[in-house]
Order: sequence, then C-alpha cells, then structure tokens
Amino acid sequence: MKAMILGAGRIGRGFVSELLHANQVEITYFDASPVMVDKLNEKKEYTIHVLGAEELNTHMEGVQAHLFYDIDALCSCWKEADFLFTACGGKNMGNVGQTLAKAFKRLVEENAVHVSNIVTCENWIDPAKDLKEAIVSNLNEEERKLFEENVGVSESVIMCTGTGAPDPDKVTNEMDTWVQNMRYLPIDRDRIKGEIPQWDYVEFVTDFGDLLKQKIYTNNTSVATVSYLGKLKGLTYVADSANDPEIDPILDQVYEEINYALIHGMGINEESQIKFSKTAKAKYTDRAIVDLVTRIARDPIRKLGPQDRFIGPMRIALSAGIRPKAIALGAAAALYFDNPEDRDALRLKEIRETKGIDYILETISEIDPQGEIAVLIKEAIAELKAKGWIKEGASA
Repeated sequence: MKAMILGAGRIGRGFVSELLHANQVEITYFDASPVMVDKLNEKKEYTIHVLGAEELNTHMEGVQAHLFYDIDALCSCWKEADFLFTACGGKNMGNVGQTLAKAFKRLVEENAVHVSNIVTCENWIDPAKDLKEAIVSNLNEEERKLFEENVGVSESVIMCTGTGAPDPDKVTNEMDTWVQNMRYLPIDRDRIKGEIPQWDYVEFVTDFGDLLKQKIYTNNTSVATVSYLGKLKGLTYVADSANDPEIDPILDQVYEEINYALIHGMGINEESQIKFSKTAKAKYTDRAIVDLVTRIARDPIRKLGPQDRFIGPMRIALSAGIRPKAIALGAAAALYFDNPEDRDALRLKEIRETKGIDYILETISEIDPQGEIAVLIKEAIAELKAKGWIKEGASA
C-alpha cells in the first residue's frame, strides 16, 4: 500500500510516518518548504525517536520528497496512492484544497481517477469539511461527480505530541524528530471510501461524531492554559508549567470545567470524557516530553477565535450551567502572551496596546465585550494582575 504525507513537519514525518511504517506502507512526502524538501532528499533517512523509550525508535530509509506545489509530482504519486494524509495546519486547508483540486483535474484528464482517501491530521475544528469544500469548489460538475464517487475526505484525531530534540547539541541528523510514546490514531470510518485497511495502531471509528472537538476542547484547551500561564510565570517547558504548584490546581479546575461542559453540554459519554482528561493531564505533566511553552502558545490570535480552545468551551460551559473561571484564566493569559520572536504575538500586543481588550474580544473572539464570557475573562485578568503574573505595566 502507498501513501502520501502532505506536510513533513513533526506530525507528518514523525507520528504519522511512524504508524504507516509500522504497517509497511510506502510513503512519499510533500512539503511547501523547498528547504525541507531538499534536506529530506539529501539525507534520504532519519530517525523517529520515541521519548522515554528509545528502543521503540523507527529508522526511516529511502526517503523521497517533493514540493507540494509540484502538480506533476503530486498527480504522479496520487495515481498510485491509496491514502493521502495532511499535516499542514488547519488554517491551510483552503490552500491545500486548491492545490489538490489541480492535481485531481490532471487525474481526470489522464483517466487515472481511482478510489483513494484523504485523511486530515490537524488540530482544527472540522478540517475535513474545510478541505473538501476547498477541493470541490475548484472542480467542474463532471470532476466533482468523479471526486465524490472515488475520493473519501476523512479526519483523524492526533493524540500524540511531536517535539524537538531533548538535547539539541547531540543531534546528528537535523531531520530526526521526537514523538510521544503513544501509537494510536482514530480515523472517521464513515467517510472512508473502499476497503478499510487492517492497520496496527490505527482505529477506523464508526460514529466518530464529536471526537475531534472532544480532543481539542480537552487537550488543546488544557495545554494552552498551562502554556500561557507558564509563560507569564517565566517557565520554559510545558511539563514544568503543568507541575508548577500554582498552576497545577488551575489545570485540575480546567479539567473539571471541560468535563462538565462536554458531558452536560455536548452529550459526551462521562466515562470516556473523564478518561480523556486523565490521559491529557498525564501527558502534559510527563517530564519525558520536552516541549516549549512558546511552541504551544504560538498563534494566539487564532487560539482566541470564536470556536477555538478558549471561547468555544466557555460557551458550552455556560450553556451547561457553569461559569468556566479556570478556562477564563487561560484566555486572559493568552491575551497577554508576549514573545518578541512570534509575529502573531507581536500583532496581538500591538492591538492590545492601541485598541484595548474589549476590541480584541469583540473583533477576534467575536463576543460581546460586556457579555458573560468577556466578564469572566476580565475578572481573570484582574486575578492574574493581583497575583503579579500579569505585570501592572502591561496595557489593559
């Protein structure tokens, strides 16, 4: 079986590659970065290191990579591929879809359309929906019919963390990558076309439903809260932040709020959700996983969006009858995320300093600046200032 991985970052060439390699799937990489493509083709091999379990490392050999915008290469590989996996970032689904549409048009022209599946591997709400809409909107009626009949566009939930090297000075191959010891990938079975592969570590789940939202609103909300609060306290690593004696009780409260919101506001199974949150906390407190708070905290404007990891679960919590004070602390800390090397953080800081918190809440988070969610966030800002975590000199 053959697969294409679109996006050769930590998840693509790390976690997804690890699982496909374990199932003897032949992989070809595509990436938008010429530097990444050149390095992969130059090295032709790299190692996927498993944090805390080096005996489980995977050595990748015979690596082949192409530029994602090389339609000839994209079409040529797609002719033989059974699966395409995207690990490009959810916000890029529109551009990815446009490019895949060009390649699919070529398949139609060359009478090479066959049953295949595209699986999104993104931390994003409804990535498969966004990707499919971007593809079919760029096809004519005949092409769209062929696409609908032959290509499944499904989504997965990425439970595994991909990180940088624990000790960068000891790295001998810059293409090496590090992953958490968690070999499990659930994929929405109902959107898959054709025969379901019998792959180890991959579960094709029926009634996939809100699993992706459950993951984002549990894992991403909690780790973002930990990271933004940790950054305010001057901490460097996620695990140090999650184990911090002042942040740890906030993290526990975040999980209590999320659990209540998802169980009572979304109808998520109680046993499943409690297990989800316990697994998440174990992951983020694990010191074997070396991950920077600045990496998790990057792109704060998107993360303060109306359906993302703070505002989304806060809405659900309020509708379920609780006031999510701990999640509000995470949102408040995100508003004051300061990293001079992060362009998005600099932009957020400029908006905060020139237009204020209410403007951000109204235009970025799309909430009433005098409404209940905004009140909770402003109360959280005051609490963090009282703790001395947000310095009084910071603009309000």
